[in-house]
Amino acid sequence: MDKTLLLLINRDWTNPALDSVMATITNFSVWMPVLVFAGALLLWKGGIRVRSFVVVTLLSVGLTDGLFTQFTKKWVHRPRPHEALAGVREVSLRHTHPAFAGVLQRPHVEYSPPPQERPQAAGGRSFPSGHALNNAVIATTAVLFFRRWGWLYSIPAVLVAYSRVYCGSHWPSDVVISAALGVVFAWLLVQLYGRLYQRLGPRWFPDWFHRHPELIPRSCA
Repeated sequence: MDKTLLLLINRDWTNPALDSVMATITNFSVWMPVLVFAGALLLWKGGIRVRSFVVVTLLSVGLTDGLFTQFTKKWVHRPRPHEALAGVREVSLRHTHPAFAGVLQRPHVEYSPPPQERPQAAGGRSFPSGHALNNAVIATTAVLFFRRWGWLYSIPAVLVAYSRVYCGSHWPSDVVISAALGVVFAWLLVQLYGRLYQRLGPRWFPDWFHRHPELIPRSCA
């Protein structure tokens, strides 16, 4: 089932226009300047709810990506589709400086060779999908902080997860399980941060805590 769905998404449900869209969506280097600017702007101009959301999101993604994702990739050591199968489409933006310039060019598309022709030292980082997990963390945290408006982030989160399969970087099961883990981790971490805020806030920053006694204001709950 995993292989069948992979080949449908990666080889059958494709066209040149979609190649460009998916290669752009999945390329973190293109989006990093936008995310950094957006995060800085929200911290500068946002209210308590927005600022809390940005800080909690950064902490959560740092923990899940920096610890869980990297450790689990090495532990599971699952080959990516283009490492395990021949004929998988590897779709990516062309390497340009700046990275955004690659969006204006036709994406690079090649088909993976048979596994025996690939270097044995490479590979084994398919599970979990950091892209899918991180965006699920962001989407879930957004829902917890902003409720119905937070659900809007589920759209880019789903597109990013789909793009990882489309571009041949992950199996469908990788992104589905990773996204589910991201939802669970985000919920648990927000609960943990809330408890720590209640316990440490009165001692570490009493004036701030007096004005904002809850991590997520009741008006947004």
